[in-house]
Amino acid sequence: MNVLMINFPAEGHVNPTLGIVKALIDRGDSVHYVTTEEFKERIEGLGANVYLHPNHLKGFTPQKVTSIHDFIQVQLKLSYDILAVVEELANSISFDYVYHDTFGAGLLIKDYLNLPSISSSSSFAIPQEQFLKVLEKSGRGLPQNPSPEIEKEISTLKGAIQERFGVKVKHPLQSMMNNSDLNIVYTSREFQPGGEYMDDSYVFIGPSITKRLQTYDFPLDELKDHKVLYISMGTILQGFESFFQTCVEAFKDFEGKVIFSVGMTTDLAKLQNLPENFIVRRYLPQLEVLKHTDVFITHGGMNSTSEALYYEVPLVVIPQTSDQPMIANQLEELQAGFRIDPHEISIEKLQEAVQQVLSNLAYRENVKKLSKSFKNAGGAKEALTAIDEYLKKVSSGSL
Repeated sequence: MNVLMINFPAEGHVNPTLGIVKALIDRGDSVHYVTTEEFKERIEGLGANVYLHPNHLKGFTPQKVTSIHDFIQVQLKLSYDILAVVEELANSISFDYVYHDTFGAGLLIKDYLNLPSISSSSSFAIPQEQFLKVLEKSGRGLPQNPSPEIEKEISTLKGAIQERFGVKVKHPLQSMMNNSDLNIVYTSREFQPGGEYMDDSYVFIGPSITKRLQTYDFPLDELKDHKVLYISMGTILQGFESFFQTCVEAFKDFEGKVIFSVGMTTDLAKLQNLPENFIVRRYLPQLEVLKHTDVFITHGGMNSTSEALYYEVPLVVIPQTSDQPMIANQLEELQAGFRIDPHEISIEKLQEAVQQVLSNLAYRENVKKLSKSFKNAGGAKEALTAIDEYLKKVSSGSL
């Protein structure tokens, strides 16, 4: 089979699909992946064919989004370029189906090629109706009017897409809710909010935890036989120098090792009076570190959260943006993590949270249950079985 894969060019969206790519190739399918330069090497390394489009997300962080219309504009630019790549590919390749992210150009590609499509959900699955309610509640829905410049740009991009490719954006928020008749979700039904009520069009395969081929300068041996507190706010968000310094003050007397992963933009000169038991790195081998970690302080991104739960590490979650508040709520609900809102951060609050998580055995027990649910979810093998069954239904006309 020839599989066309379309994604949103961000780590948290691309990385979960890599297990599916490998499983498809291992069984003899041809995978044609449309993405940006920074993901080329890792996807080609699995044996897929990679086709590149410009990355309009460069320098675009969640903190820079002033309104949802900014994000829609970027998504439409990406969609136009992805459609242009697919237009050329379709001249020489006959695709069997499209595997696409919930964000981006997926449904436009489905309509353009008139093919079955399968949706890939890199965070919790949210049916369209529920997604619109969540946006409205967060104040990021569409009632706010875009600036005249953005409104004109969005209108121009939609027109260009329809004129060149003959497909129409059917909903203003379509680029954020590319759901399909089959939706592959990279978590377990047990961790998914309301998972027990979701129908069989949602297939929960657990997170894609794959060992990364990377060289690193990190003293993993120093973590053995120590209590380990690991602190990371991800690689995308910026401006956490004061937060890290508050952590230095909060945990300077921590009996064990304290590890900071601070990313490339943090000004290390602003971190003062680091105790001897602290290890600070811009990047580190997170999966290897989590194997030794007792508590993880995190922004609550889906990848980091899933990796921690997989390795049975309870969390202290400080959600910042996007789906992180929803993830934090679910961790709190299942007592697998202690939530701190950004405006609550203080030395005392951080100390209280870590103490709670370390002393209350319920946190450890609950993350063990979630870890087990991840490992029992079936992974890429379960996804391929669901895809094959779905395609049979489509070809037989029973869908």
